[in-house]
Amino acid sequence: MVIDLYRINLNLLIALDVLLAEQNVTQAAKKLCLSQAAMSKNLQQLRDIFKDELLVREKNRMILTNYASLLQPKLHQVLEEIRNLIENGQRFEPSTSQRSFKIGMSDYMSSLLLPKLLEHLQKKAPGIEIIVMPVEYLGDPEAFEKGKYDLALGKIFGDSPSIKKQILFKDRGVCVLSKKHPLAKKQSIGLEEYLNYPHTAVLRTDNPERPRIIDEALAKLNVKRQVRVSLPYMGPIFQLIEESDSLIGTAPEKIALLHQKHYSILIKSLPFSLQEMKFQIAWHHIHESDLGHAWLRNQIMEIADIALLAK
Repeated sequence: MVIDLYRINLNLLIALDVLLAEQNVTQAAKKLCLSQAAMSKNLQQLRDIFKDELLVREKNRMILTNYASLLQPKLHQVLEEIRNLIENGQRFEPSTSQRSFKIGMSDYMSSLLLPKLLEHLQKKAPGIEIIVMPVEYLGDPEAFEKGKYDLALGKIFGDSPSIKKQILFKDRGVCVLSKKHPLAKKQSIGLEEYLNYPHTAVLRTDNPERPRIIDEALAKLNVKRQVRVSLPYMGPIFQLIEESDSLIGTAPEKIALLHQKHYSILIKSLPFSLQEMKFQIAWHHIHESDLGHAWLRNQIMEIADIALLAK
């Protein structure tokens, strides 16, 4: 059966994209500046078109049907390609653009890059909005396909052919402790000394159940550190260390140097070998020819070169 698209209100596809993302009629209505009644009517029309419930109630929330789960990434990609078709048919002018970009990055990457990026955009593209999204697994193409991120910055795990990547900078791990720590006056710390004190740690965002990179390196030496506190964010660790006379932290050097300006902490070399960390910028291939997207990528890479590699 051939469907006559002329008889279908294609604006309903935009409503469907938001409905599947929000999984809530009221929130989807607010996002598109519609009444709840209008969005409910849209949902009913979409159910008739796709011959599927799309969203069903389970207890006190709405969930996607199996068909809707399969449809969501395909629909989002189609809408993104249409938007790119229109955008790329015009000249992108940073100074007048009102676009918004969702960037997935950790608090670590936000601290390093966001201030410089916003300062840069204020001068060159004051109308562009940056929406920072919390990161989970930065190697899963589904997050990009569903529109959770337009870009992602960080340690990109995995290797999907649909995800384009480029290295922003490299960093090394260092040891962080307070100035009142018993090891503070030592020029270098030995492995045994490092292991004798309690540690702070950051949970792996890709899989909290998997060993942390530091612990994997220590396991190769048949030793283990004693982790006193684990956090999902790196920022609070430096305050915890400053206020403790026993905690040790292990962090990327660039973020440690940044926080050393605000906290009374010391930075020392690690007493064991840790693989160099690569931080990348990643995007889905459907954005490859998007002029605005390409412009923003280039600005971020320039900022990384100037602000980070120069240190």
